[in-house]
Amino acid sequence: MKKSPLFIIFLIAFVDLAGFGLILPLQGVYAERMHASTFTFGLLVGAYAATQFIFNPILGRWSDRVGRKRVLLLCIGGSVVSHILLGVADIAQSLPLLFVARILDGLSGANIATAQAYIADVTTEENRAKGMGMFGAAFGLGFVVGPAMGAGLAWLGTIVSGEQFGTSWPAFGASALSLVATILVWRLLPESRPDRERTSDSGKRRGEGFRLMAIYRAMKDPRLAELLTMTFTTTFAFVLLEVTLVFLCIDTFALDMTGIGLVFTYLGIVMVIVQGGLVGRLARRFGEPAVLSVAPFVTAIGFVLITGALFTQTTSLAWCMLLVGLLPTVVGHGLTGPNINALISRQAHKDRQGVTLGFSHGVASLARALGPPLGGLLYWKVGPHWPYWGGAAILVMAGVFATSIRVAQRASLERES
Repeated sequence: MKKSPLFIIFLIAFVDLAGFGLILPLQGVYAERMHASTFTFGLLVGAYAATQFIFNPILGRWSDRVGRKRVLLLCIGGSVVSHILLGVADIAQSLPLLFVARILDGLSGANIATAQAYIADVTTEENRAKGMGMFGAAFGLGFVVGPAMGAGLAWLGTIVSGEQFGTSWPAFGASALSLVATILVWRLLPESRPDRERTSDSGKRRGEGFRLMAIYRAMKDPRLAELLTMTFTTTFAFVLLEVTLVFLCIDTFALDMTGIGLVFTYLGIVMVIVQGGLVGRLARRFGEPAVLSVAPFVTAIGFVLITGALFTQTTSLAWCMLLVGLLPTVVGHGLTGPNINALISRQAHKDRQGVTLGFSHGVASLARALGPPLGGLLYWKVGPHWPYWGGAAILVMAGVFATSIRVAQRASLERES
């Protein structure tokens, strides 16, 4: 394993998720200040995911042709510009510019997929899993640090330059982080794909198009289709929380940007603990199908508990319901994704691993594009508790679906034996 370039890749993952953690609570606060409805905010989040769904495979295929380093420079450089536009949009109170900033970030958002491809290029099969695990750890740590940095920058910016300009400091901080990552890639990261490999791969991949054949192959395999259905439904349900949690914190607890950043830091810490240690231990002891059949129910319990914060009479009890409810929510979601991806990887043919897993990420991006507008509409038009009740209902159905699949597979194995 080439440690020097991998260290830069891990640093890129950390910086990228730190920037994402800075932006995630920030865009909701900006939308609130611009008097955007939760439905409009849902469109804002959905626009980012939709552009990722469309352009990630295009940029990924391009990285095979022109090299990983060039695509990484393009993507991270795009994040520098998009985060600057985000801060300018806040200062100018421009909702259209806010949309432009998030769409641009979605267009250039293939840096994580390209970084994972880089790891596959420079590691052997024996240590590839270790490299991907270290990448995931850096990924999670960045999500912990990002919201905390955002909260600190918002607090400092408000003190130094007042609320009108202070709330833009986290956006400019995220841009600075991306600029550092761009310089590191430019100066220190060697290209992982020789020219001969790029030429060979481009010829092989021209027929992939927009992965229509990958979609056909995935849906033709019943087991893979079941797993992709689980990917879509569980992601869709969780997005209903992601898109409305900022507004719940503002409306119920009157939190400012600093407080919201600390809430998301709490989420990130729990997620790192779950994915860093709990996932592997539970999967080894009980198996991925067993964990996957339980995890959606755990997340659903958390969703229901969170709604308690909307109906309690005292602030302290509301805080208790929120923090307690977020715990099973994040634990269940943290157990769901890795186990689904592990099962998809096992189901896919060894020569189709990249295409199949890429399609799985595309399905998740599609859920992230469709979920936010619905979540915002439910919160704004029907009631603030409805995104969580609706998400809990979807998760319960997903859990029943996963359980029925597990029971059917067990019965099939018993008949064969």
